[in-house]
Amino acid sequence: MDLLIDPNEWDVVFINGACPVVSERVDVVSQRLGVRLRTFLTEWFVNTTYGIPYMQQILGKKVPKEVVDQIMQTNILAENGVAEILSFNSTLSTSRVYSLTFKVRCTDNTNVTVTLNELGV
Repeated sequence: MDLLIDPNEWDVVFINGACPVVSERVDVVSQRLGVRLRTFLTEWFVNTTYGIPYMQQILGKKVPKEVVDQIMQTNILAENGVAEILSFNSTLSTSRVYSLTFKVRCTDNTNVTVTLNELGV
């Protein structure tokens, strides 16, 4: 079951006291990718292997953009429902702010485009 998540605040949405369930495959995959890429590795106590190794491999390490790109792409492909990455574009500013836009093909042959802005790396 996938709950409706606000794409701007990344918080669960409640309508009249109930949280609607997302059923469209593209919405499910988009939400899951947004959550995964915003979650720090070991942050989620239920599954400490879930998320991006920001603390372990990125933050404070001044790694090249290509390394961050590879970490992101590996995690995108690890998400349930993702078949392949169709396009991937990212930027890393001098102040270490990382943004990315990518398009994936889902396992049901639909396509999803996701944009995440201003991830501090």
